[in-house]
Amino acid sequence: MNGVMTRRDALAALGGSFAALGIPNAIAAEPLTLVRVSMAPFYAVAPHYAADAQGYFAAEGIAVTNQAIQGGVVGIPGLVSGSFDILNSNSISVLTAMERGIDLRIIAEGVAIPSKPPDADALFKRKGEPIASGKDLEGKIIGVNTRFDAMWLVMQGWVKKTGGDLDKITYREVPMPAMIDALKTRQVDVALVLDPFMTVGFADPALELVAWPSSAVLPGAPSAFWVVTGTTAETKPDMIRSYLRGFRKGVAWINGNLGDQAYLDLVAGYTKVDPKLLAKMYTAPQPTEIHVDAINNLAAFMREFGLLKAPADIRPKVFS
Repeated sequence: MNGVMTRRDALAALGGSFAALGIPNAIAAEPLTLVRVSMAPFYAVAPHYAADAQGYFAAEGIAVTNQAIQGGVVGIPGLVSGSFDILNSNSISVLTAMERGIDLRIIAEGVAIPSKPPDADALFKRKGEPIASGKDLEGKIIGVNTRFDAMWLVMQGWVKKTGGDLDKITYREVPMPAMIDALKTRQVDVALVLDPFMTVGFADPALELVAWPSSAVLPGAPSAFWVVTGTTAETKPDMIRSYLRGFRKGVAWINGNLGDQAYLDLVAGYTKVDPKLLAKMYTAPQPTEIHVDAINNLAAFMREFGLLKAPADIRPKVFS
C-alpha cells in the first residue's frame, strides 16, 4: 500500500464491505484524507468513536487520528497552532476564546444539559451536613475542578438562585479523580462531581446528594462543541463536510444503541472504564443539530457572572 490507506483498506480492516455501502470500486480505491481530531476521552464524544468503528468516516473518504487532551484550555491553542484539525472542547472555553479574538467555527454541538435531573454532574455533601441551598454555603468551601470554567459557572448560578451571597463563598480547585476524597476528608464542604465519580459518589454511604445544579440553572445549554479554526473552515470545507456526514451517522448509531451492550463496549474501549460501572452512569442522547438560541442564552449567562464582557450573536461562528 506504500503507506497509503484507501477506503477499501479501512473498511476491510473494520470487517466491513464497501459494496454494501454503495461505494464503487474506483472510489473505494482512492486514498483517504487524514483528519486529526483531539478530545478528552469521555462518554460524550462517543459519536466520533462510533463513526470510526462503524466505518462511516472511511465511507466518506477520511481517516481520523485521535489525540487525547485534558480540556479546552490546552486544546484550543493546539487547534490554533495546527496540531490538529478538529477539537472537542467545553462550551465555556470555546465562547471565551471567541470573545478574546480567536477565530473558531462550531461544526457540531455536544450533549446538552437536561431540563430536569438526573444531570451529568451532581452536588454532594457529607451525610447529615445541614446544607440544602446556596444560603447554607455562605462561609463554606465548594470543590470544583477549575475556577472560572463550566462547573464554577454552574455553582455561581445555583448559589445565587438559592439565596446565597457570592461574596461569602470560597472555591477550591480539586482534580476530579480526587474530588470525593477531598469532600470526605473535609478539604471542601460540598463537591460538584462528574461521572464516573458521580456514580461512585451515589454508592458511598458517607455522602448524600445536595442538588442537581446544572439543570436548575442552565437547562438546554450545550456542554461542549466540536470546533475548527476559521482558516480550516475556509480552506478545507469539503473535509469538514465529509467528517460531519460520518459524525452524524455516528450520532444516529449512538442514539439508537444508547445503554445497550454495543454502546457500553464502545465507550469502555476508549475510556477504559469498567463496563459494569458504565452501565450505571448517566447517559443522554446526542444532539442532531446546533441550537444557536441555546448558545446565545449560555453566553448571556456567562456575561452575568463576568466570564464574557460584551454581547455577541454566535450565528456567524456556526459552520455551514
